[in-house]
Amino acid sequence: MGKASSSKKVARAARAGGRSAANKQRNLLFPGVIGGIMILGIALVGFAANDRKSEDDVPPALGDHWHAAVGIYICGEFQPNTPEFENDIGIHTHGDGVIHIHPFTANGAGEKATLGAYLEGAGIQLSDDELKIGDESWKEGEQKCGDEDAELVVAQWKDAENTDEKPALIRRDFNDIRFREDGEGYTIAFVPEGTTDIPKPESAAQLASLGAADAGTATTTPDGQPPDDQSVSTTVPADPTATTVPGDPATTVPAG
Repeated sequence: MGKASSSKKVARAARAGGRSAANKQRNLLFPGVIGGIMILGIALVGFAANDRKSEDDVPPALGDHWHAAVGIYICGEFQPNTPEFENDIGIHTHGDGVIHIHPFTANGAGEKATLGAYLEGAGIQLSDDELKIGDESWKEGEQKCGDEDAELVVAQWKDAENTDEKPALIRRDFNDIRFREDGEGYTIAFVPEGTTDIPKPESAAQLASLGAADAGTATTTPDGQPPDDQSVSTTVPADPTATTVPGDPATTVPAG
């Protein structure tokens, strides 16, 4: 056999060996790729399920009853408390300088429990550069505090009753500010530009007592029914001229 013929056989054998090794490598790689895809898919499904669960569990949840002190501070003076109002989501005020946060529906819970939800119910409009309350408005670039250019800022305290805490100063996206804890404080301020010394709401020092004042009352939803997490008191106010009905100390009838 000639040298040329032998060389061709060796080359063919080498090529065949290379193809065989490559095929074997591909055969081993394919199951690994499929397995990896399956593991990734399972992980993604689990992540999505946990993510949905975490969204459902984000506080304040249905049944929570939180309170936050709130005030509107214009050029060095607090404005009167926002008048009492109710709404169908459970974020409202009793005119006491307190935001009462006890969601009736999912629209007032979790990530939807925002300062914007409260302001909407109060009829207050707040954008990044303008605050409107009824017929009055304060707009950056138009109104001033004395001779000084002014800006809108929301000062936020995690614990309104903590006298040592410094507030976070927020200068945009005010309506997206989320209620994250019970006992927070918010001062919506129109103040000279660069102001950092913004006072707490006047209700902050009494937040616990103001919150406790309505903790036992039965607040009703707009359809007149109590929320699922609250019970209705059947006690009738005492009447000094009334006679107690036997067996029912909580109910009185007028004296005959």
